[in-house]
Amino acid sequence: MEIKALKGLLKETVLQLEKEVPYASAFAGSVTGRSIRVGTYEKSVQFQEPSKGVTLTAFTGSTFLEQSTNILTEESIRKSAAALLDACRKEGITFQSDLTPDPGEKIEQDSQGPMEIDPYSIPLEELVSRAQEKSGSLKTKSDKIVNMMVVYSHEHLNELYVNRNKTLFQKLNRWMTINYATLQDAGKNMPVYSGDSKLGGYELAEPDPAEFERTLQDGLRLLHASRITPGTYDCIFSPELSGMFAHEAFGHGTETDMYLKERAKGAHYLDKKVAAKAVQMFDNPAYEGIAGSFFFDHEGKLSESTQIIKDGILVSGLTDLNSAMRLKMKRTPNGRRESYSHKAYARMTNTYFQAGHDTLEEMIKDIKHGFLVDHPTNGMEDPKGWGIQLEAMYAREIKDGKLTDNYFTPIIVTGYVPDLLNSITMIGDTLKISGLGMCGKGWKEWVKVTDGGPYLRLKARLA
Repeated sequence: MEIKALKGLLKETVLQLEKEVPYASAFAGSVTGRSIRVGTYEKSVQFQEPSKGVTLTAFTGSTFLEQSTNILTEESIRKSAAALLDACRKEGITFQSDLTPDPGEKIEQDSQGPMEIDPYSIPLEELVSRAQEKSGSLKTKSDKIVNMMVVYSHEHLNELYVNRNKTLFQKLNRWMTINYATLQDAGKNMPVYSGDSKLGGYELAEPDPAEFERTLQDGLRLLHASRITPGTYDCIFSPELSGMFAHEAFGHGTETDMYLKERAKGAHYLDKKVAAKAVQMFDNPAYEGIAGSFFFDHEGKLSESTQIIKDGILVSGLTDLNSAMRLKMKRTPNGRRESYSHKAYARMTNTYFQAGHDTLEEMIKDIKHGFLVDHPTNGMEDPKGWGIQLEAMYAREIKDGKLTDNYFTPIIVTGYVPDLLNSITMIGDTLKISGLGMCGKGWKEWVKVTDGGPYLRLKARLA
């Protein structure tokens, strides 16, 4: 049975469960996809293992219990409901608890994300051929490219959420293109990459060619770059690095399931100053066309923007159903599952700093000595201690208000998150949001996210 066809059965199942428990819901999801990798020395197609199933959720008055099945028949779903009720009875059911999950407003909604060209409508051999042609063309950009690879990746998701008030269905299509190159000169290697990931189909296969050209030229300069002298400097973060800062250094500290576990310092800073007054930060799964966007989260909350920082004040965390209920906080659309068979947690979506009014030229001109830091490669969160570690491909030196041709690589950014946020003095006038990867919670529970921001001028320790 297809996911969308389960609406009636799951609604009936939820109402039956609620004859014995205070609250029940159902989530059904399916995903298919494939990844094509074509390069100088490789050509492969990887098919994502199809996943399809249903999770039934019940609240006993004190805790949430779940039962899943990957057999989408009426018999299997009814057996899962019976098993879930047995587990609830053993746990103990009470209707006297002050804990009450909010079923939300009454609504029935079908939604579909954008897609002009379905990748499955193009023969696989043609997709491989197009990727091969593109890889060969990009390799001619420099004789220093010793290996070039183009990756096409796409996935189709169908998701259904049902509780007593809601019946929500969404179809999401994600496309990703990545261009990888390995540069070599005088025995030194430098890997570089560029690309983009958005909601849509094959019409997104050709991202801005200028982006790869810029990345290539930066990589060629870095082949002979030196290490930086460690120290605290006036810095300009690129939009990409601002995004990683927003996500890794700060966003995880506002996921409120970590508040319940006392593993996030953000819990102690709600309604307090954490950043310079000009800083505004958002998490927004309703951002049109972005890869981390959706119409509702996996616990039935319709997508909307959440402002995390307002005028330098931490005004909101990111909640799932459980943490919002127990902490008496506003429910935000951040309850997300890796798949139907995984638990929902409070997770980021599209997390970014809002643009300001300063130009990049004004920022550079204002710096006597410092660095433009760009091309983030890795980041690690420390939500409990609010420390920061971001890795970037390079820092480009600024002297007397002008960019120089002095590049340093690799770069590690460290510091205390509120110190960095409060040191922001200028905010760029252009917002950029992107995301090629996934976010894991504790190196597991992977979900699609993006991040971004404008150029940010601040002080940071570089090594």
